[in-house]
Amino acid sequence: MLSSTQARGPLSGMQAESLLQRRAPGDDRGLDELPAGVPTLLCASGRGGSGTTLVSALLAVSAAGEGFRVLLIDADEHVGPLSIMLGVQARASWQDLRGGRLGPQDVATPVSTTLTLVAGGPPRLAGAESAPLTAAERKASMRRLSMLSQNMDLVVIDCGSRFEAVSAAVAPHANERLIAVSAGTDPIGLASTYALCKAIHTRHRALPLDVLVNRHEGNEAVRCFDAIDAGARHFLGSPLRLAGAIPSDPTLDAALRAGMPFPDAAAGSPAAIAAHEAVMRSLAGTSSTRPGV
Repeated sequence: MLSSTQARGPLSGMQAESLLQRRAPGDDRGLDELPAGVPTLLCASGRGGSGTTLVSALLAVSAAGEGFRVLLIDADEHVGPLSIMLGVQARASWQDLRGGRLGPQDVATPVSTTLTLVAGGPPRLAGAESAPLTAAERKASMRRLSMLSQNMDLVVIDCGSRFEAVSAAVAPHANERLIAVSAGTDPIGLASTYALCKAIHTRHRALPLDVLVNRHEGNEAVRCFDAIDAGARHFLGSPLRLAGAIPSDPTLDAALRAGMPFPDAAAGSPAAIAAHEAVMRSLAGTSSTRPGV
């Protein structure tokens, strides 16, 4: 999903390092210099409440804070929580692309000089069609957004817990990874994350699968990952990659509930620090070290 117009191979280690040295807005090099599509992280979960919206925001804001040009897409069709979380007013959502009433640039909302949001939720234009999207319409809308990635260093898509959102975001031959967000060490939580990985592996076999453990850290996060990875190795014949772990962060939660702007609330928080490490590893194409995660 969201690749530039040329088909390219995966980043080598030196090329990834070169990408990590890119900074905006002073860096005006085009993405055609890169040998692969724009790195794209599809954040999804096997069940609601796992925290994909918070994780997506943390990853995007962390990378943007380092000067990377980041496109953040809220694939939610019903509420669109990212615009609320980031405190921005979006005049349109990506569903307003349906019928050609707006173009991709019309649904892009600047959050900062390095972060751009495409809001989710229902159509916002007066008179917009309100019928549910078909799978073809959802896919077409996501494909139309691909032009927005051409000047970006990273794309983060919050797919939530809906499989159809992930499928709509996946594009063949793009430089993308699924970030399966797991927030539960209970059997149901672990099983739901494995079920997501299995469904994606069955439908999109070439898509790399990572697991990011949310609200846990240290050995507990490792145990959570190992349980999911063991199932993937045994039943799918496909090992997973540990993207990292984001600890429970009551201070961040309290600041957000109090109405503090997200970038200010997240700055320096344990969750933001862990997300920063995870997104930098993703850009470099490496996995988390263990057991410290």
